[in-house]
Amino acid sequence: MMIEGLWAVQYVGLEGNGGGVAVFENGKVLGGDTGYTYVGTYTIQNNTLKARVKVSNFLPDVPNVLGLQGDFDLEINAPVTGDLIQGAMTLVGRPGAGIVVRFMKKASL
Repeated sequence: MMIEGLWAVQYVGLEGNGGGVAVFENGKVLGGDTGYTYVGTYTIQNNTLKARVKVSNFLPDVPNVLGLQGDFDLEINAPVTGDLIQGAMTLVGRPGAGIVVRFMKKASL
């Protein structure tokens, strides 16, 4: 399964919604949005994206959809269907604190 490429990301959390971009390549994911960078790793198992991503704040005045201050880690577990990935991201170490996420592929590498 080829998910390597540029993906637009949309998400909905406890404090609202937002979006950004992510690039998947060779087991690494890199991306960001208005106030945060995303750096992590991923695998594809049984047509499911499994990833762990460090979300780092670079503009302190920009809130995130979880209502958290500073940096945090997310785990993603979502089925891949062609150019669409939809599922959940959860806050590492805090079960139940999650985000609904949707990735749409915009370009292949």
